[in-house]
Amino acid sequence: MADKIQRCLSISDLQARARRYLPRVIYDYLEGGADDEECLAENPARLRRHKLRPRCLVDISERSQQVSVFGRTYRSPFGISPMGMLGMVRQEGDLALAKVAAQSGIPFILSGASNASIESVARHAPGSWLQFYPCKDLAIERDILARAAGAGIETLVIAVDVPLHSKRERNIRSGWVRPYKPSPAVILEALRHPLWVARYLRHGIPVMENFLPYAPAGIGARELTGFYASQVPAPHQWSMIERLRRQWKGSLVLKGILAADDARLAAAAGIDGVIVSNHGGRQLDRSVAAIDALPEVVDEVGAHMTVMFDSGIRRGSDIAVALSLGARLCFAGRAAAYGLAAFGAAGAQRAVDILCTELDLTLGQIGCPDVNALGLKFLWQARAGLP
Repeated sequence: MADKIQRCLSISDLQARARRYLPRVIYDYLEGGADDEECLAENPARLRRHKLRPRCLVDISERSQQVSVFGRTYRSPFGISPMGMLGMVRQEGDLALAKVAAQSGIPFILSGASNASIESVARHAPGSWLQFYPCKDLAIERDILARAAGAGIETLVIAVDVPLHSKRERNIRSGWVRPYKPSPAVILEALRHPLWVARYLRHGIPVMENFLPYAPAGIGARELTGFYASQVPAPHQWSMIERLRRQWKGSLVLKGILAADDARLAAAAGIDGVIVSNHGGRQLDRSVAAIDALPEVVDEVGAHMTVMFDSGIRRGSDIAVALSLGARLCFAGRAAAYGLAAFGAAGAQRAVDILCTELDLTLGQIGCPDVNALGLKFLWQARAGLP
């Protein structure tokens, strides 16, 4: 298997492998976006429209990707985004990605819709972050936050870009709809992916462990997803953020900010950081591409809080572009998930290594030996004139 992994030279190669391994219903859940998926396509496309401008005759014999965020130092300026129900991609997928991130010295954000529990991830990968979807039942909300603090979670990421469940037509067509009972057509297609089917039959539907303590006793894994959906999303208001700020003593981040006004309100509410993101194109299909929203957020609050970026990263050069536009840290989700699907933990590690290597080459090619020195001088037409 090692040879097969090494022959994957890019994230696209891992994506092709993931598509062969996964049944269509699971691949479409992982890959799909909202409505016509225009936003899904625009995220990487708009990143690629930004061109890097090399600076010549610079000593690049030593290059560093090291960055410090919220009191922790990371080996590279990117982490793994939160992704729900990774147990359907690979058994214990959350834990696999958390361990890979910890071994690689990069941050991992556990999804609010994960299969692995907060406690297990914190135990196996100390320093992991937690994404949190506010719940309708405030008692559940308070208990989850208490569990996170007790497990040693230092950074809480509030997802503010899911006020409603979106319309993901690809998922509906392929059969990923509650209560997740596969149709005969879905079963027949899945049989073309025997390795995945064998693992599924051995382990069954993964349980959303974080919500199991709050659901009715004896509830099954399939019904538990319905219980989760009854709690999330909760009504989104700034009063909710103020309440969570009072409850959470660690670093607090809002994920899904796309407007300077919202970033300013977040800073006023005492938020420590924002992640400029459109949920990977999975929520609002007519949303602005995340990279196009990044500069105005940086201009508004970059001097006062940590601005990060997510949505569309497929190459190490994408990370260099986002950092040059002012992001302090980037997150990639699907890239790691492709590797996880294709080869398990070893594939996820390959995805991280590919991005690290590509970023290192980019830094050398543009004459920037330290990622902390990236800025607008390394971009051509960074702020205006893009078609």
